[in-house]
Formats: sequence, C-alpha cells, structure tokens
Amino acid sequence: MNNDNTNQLAEAMFQVFRLMKDEMSFAKNVTHLSILQIHTLIFLSINKEVTMSDIAEYFHVELPSATSLLNKLCDQKLVRRSADENDRRLVKISLTNEGKTLLKLVMKERKIKLEKILSYLSPKERTDLLNILKILHTRLQNKNEK
Repeated sequence: MNNDNTNQLAEAMFQVFRLMKDEMSFAKNVTHLSILQIHTLIFLSINKEVTMSDIAEYFHVELPSATSLLNKLCDQKLVRRSADENDRRLVKISLTNEGKTLLKLVMKERKIKLEKILSYLSPKERTDLLNILKILHTRLQNKNEK
C-alpha cells in the first residue's frame, strides 16, 4: 500500500471510529460507565470468574490499572471479589446480579445503536466489513502469539 493510501486509511479509520464512539455512547439514564468498564463487564459475563491478572492481560494494562478499574465496579456493586477456595491468596472476580442486569440493558441498547449504524451499509457491505475485520483480527492475533 502506498503512503497516500496508508494516510487516507488511517484518517478514515480515525474519523469513523470517532463518529461511532459518539453514536455508541450510552445515555446517562442507562449507565455512567466508561467503554472499558462496559467491556470489563462483558469479559466477566463470558469468563465467569477471573483474576485481576486475567483482566490486566486481556486489556493489555498494568495490574494497578486493572485494580483501579475493578475498584470502581466493586464500589458500584457491579462486580464482586471473593477468595479462591483452593488458594485464599488468589482473588476471583465475578459479576453481581446488579452487574448482570445492567449489562443486559447495555447490550440491548448497544445492539439498537449498532443496527442503526450498520443500516447505512448494504447487506453485501456489512458482510465485506465483517470479513475484513475477521481477517485483520486473525492476522494481528497470530502476529502477537508468535
């Protein structure tokens, strides 16, 4: 790819992601959580019980940053910490019922907003976009696993 295309692609991606971030932001009546906090709830809903290290590794942040992120969610009673039954030094993190309820609401709103954004694309364009994102994800993931 020549330099002009690379610059154009970088700028287009930035502009689209910025506009999508605005479109995907959640109304204050639904949640006051950041995107990272919401994705933490999603991660916990998929993985059930995780450690602080699991969260730090998944989000590519340092352990103190993951701790700060989780402290805020604990303060809001959306997640809980509990000692591991086999190793009391190990702390497991999981969603509370309040966290599960809020996440369902957020996911419902996210789906509605994403469907609105995707309505600007034809079915073929949606399929093409999904395929491109899958390819890019796979190649980046494989590069990082080497």
